[in-house]
Amino acid sequence: MSGANFSLERVENDNTRVNEYEELLLKRDQLFRESGSYMTAYTQEFGDMITANFELKVECIKKKKTISYCRRRMNRGLAIDTTRMQAEIDQEMALYYTQLKEMADDNERAKKAGTISEFRLNRAKKIYRRLTKILHPDINKKTIEDENLRELWEKVAEAYQKTDVDALDDLEVLVRRAMETMGDESFELNLDDIEERIERVENQINEILTTEPYIYGELLCDEDKKQAHKEQLQAEHGDFEQYLESLTKTLDDMLREGGVTLVWQMN
Repeated sequence: MSGANFSLERVENDNTRVNEYEELLLKRDQLFRESGSYMTAYTQEFGDMITANFELKVECIKKKKTISYCRRRMNRGLAIDTTRMQAEIDQEMALYYTQLKEMADDNERAKKAGTISEFRLNRAKKIYRRLTKILHPDINKKTIEDENLRELWEKVAEAYQKTDVDALDDLEVLVRRAMETMGDESFELNLDDIEERIERVENQINEILTTEPYIYGELLCDEDKKQAHKEQLQAEHGDFEQYLESLTKTLDDMLREGGVTLVWQMN
């Protein structure tokens, strides 16, 4: 094989690997976006039930902490200051309250999320594909080095996640204008680690495909599985209700048998 033929074959092979890398990046980002859609759909379908279960769980945890607090005071022969008890327990429960609020907020956002038309979704994909090939930081190192390009890419990624076609249209104009200002749309891609890059993205794709929320897609497409999941959540709700009732009885019995004095402070 002549040196010229070998050089040409190497260039063709490099181009093939670069194209494969670009396609993998597009697939990864598309799967990531689909994961977000599945998460929204899952929350719309089951969010209220999951939040209600977590709320009961939080109440159970709070009740257990109340029992523990009262038992410590009783063992020392001390009256129970309900104001102080509430303050200490609320402090310990702060993280759970935050999680509960976040779940409620996620539910509201999911309920307000509208459906995206197939036309707008496909158009968003096409624009994103074009911009990815010239601006993705894993492909074009100038995106990392140049603040303007970096900010444009962040806006592109955000608009694609929201399927904001109008924003993507505007951003495509701005991106091409920015690239022209810098010279042209050509750039150098370091091929020395192309195999490692491909392997890394393939691993990321596999992780997306095999973990939540992407795997929710199969559940959401099967009515039998959806019903089974709802029944599971309903059973879980019943278990928490029984547990909370048991804890409440334990606390009431403990206070009554111990003859404990509750001290209520008036504002």
